[in-house]
Amino acid sequence: MTGTDIKGLGVSTKSADAVRSYERGLDLFLRWRTGALEALDAAAQSDSRFALAYCTKAYIAWRMGRADLATAAAHQATAVGDDVRDDRERLHVRAAAALQRGDHPATYDFLGQIAARYPTDRIAVRIIGLNCITQGDYRGGIDIARRSLEADPDEPQYLTMLGFFLEQSGYNDEGLAVSLRSLARDPTSLYTYHAVGHAYQARGDYRNALETFERAASLERYAHVLWHLAEAQALLGHERMTRDYWGSTTPPLPLYERIELLWRLEMLRGASTDAPTWRDLANQGERILREYADWQTTWMHHWLGVAFAKAGDWARAEQQAERLRTMPAGRASGHWSTVGVALLEGEMAVIRGDLETAARVMAPAIDELHSMGGGSREQKDIFRDVFMEVYRRLGRVERVIELAQQRLLANPHHAQSLAALAWAYEKNGNAPLQRQACRQLVQRAGEAGLCAEAPELAAARRVLQTAP
Repeated sequence: MTGTDIKGLGVSTKSADAVRSYERGLDLFLRWRTGALEALDAAAQSDSRFALAYCTKAYIAWRMGRADLATAAAHQATAVGDDVRDDRERLHVRAAAALQRGDHPATYDFLGQIAARYPTDRIAVRIIGLNCITQGDYRGGIDIARRSLEADPDEPQYLTMLGFFLEQSGYNDEGLAVSLRSLARDPTSLYTYHAVGHAYQARGDYRNALETFERAASLERYAHVLWHLAEAQALLGHERMTRDYWGSTTPPLPLYERIELLWRLEMLRGASTDAPTWRDLANQGERILREYADWQTTWMHHWLGVAFAKAGDWARAEQQAERLRTMPAGRASGHWSTVGVALLEGEMAVIRGDLETAARVMAPAIDELHSMGGGSREQKDIFRDVFMEVYRRLGRVERVIELAQQRLLANPHHAQSLAALAWAYEKNGNAPLQRQACRQLVQRAGEAGLCAEAPELAAARRVLQTAP
């Protein structure tokens, strides 16, 4: 005899306390709130043979990059697997067993089977949805969310998934509307605030993006939300605020997000970081690779490569590029084994001072950037920004104009692109278009909240103050 969860799915425990603690842990994880692992531990204390509680803990620890916790929980799940009487839970035990032996593709395969057969299985649907991001399969994410909503209409998790994947697929208005609907149903879900903030930032609505992420952070200082706040402040030229978020200790930002922020400040804001800091970040990366290399995503491996290059450890930087290059081809690696690795190779070329090589090797990846996996569209936009900066430093005026105009179609408040247009029109002697770009920069800077001391804003004002 088995019990059921709140969605009516069978679970192999008769303990009401175990089910309540399990539901609590799952709910906290799905809404990006702390305490999920502790609640799942409480579920196991209520029923030490409750396999699904161990499986779920393993998945969550896996997503946190905690290989030690994930493998331990997976071992506990398999140890009690013979007691499982529910078919769905048996598949979870098989997924956990694959996770324990480090066979992540098999884990995803089993979870995909669960999500297809049981579309209201919230943990399977969430983990498979996250893998869609890793693979760049946004259409697949939409399909999964819609299938789950057919089975469980108005469930906030599935609404948020649908909203996020619509936005990531370029349907910003539709995605924002769905995510706002989800937020109205659950106004304390950081996961949903995250989707809403993404949609605002994608369209260049930085004021609403910042307000959304700040409201989320007021509920709980979740690390990825703090990174979004830092990233938005960096885009707006607020270096000190960016570094304040970067230095957060409650909680600390993940290593790869800290590396990305410093690289953005250095490349796009001219705010360099001292060599000891880069060496410290590289040392932290070395420790992670020594213990948990196979548990890091392509995205994490990329940024570790940048840190090694900035620290002057070219051997390790090249090893990171080779690691990406030897990953499975195509969607299985989110295309990072092919065009994705070129992004790291291009950044390494920038660090070496070889801008011509950087422009050449990055070009195919930039053309296919939003079909790649790894991170969200907004997380990957840094590569477009760096690519445009490389061409500006090379003095390639027409290419800069082309790239800036493409960027502004999606985000009319992108200050770097407006400043790039002003620079390019000055270089080719087109004073009327230069003044027009400067006027747009000044106007949109006020709307977006660009730092009043930003160099590009000061330069634009000087141009406008000069009589035509």
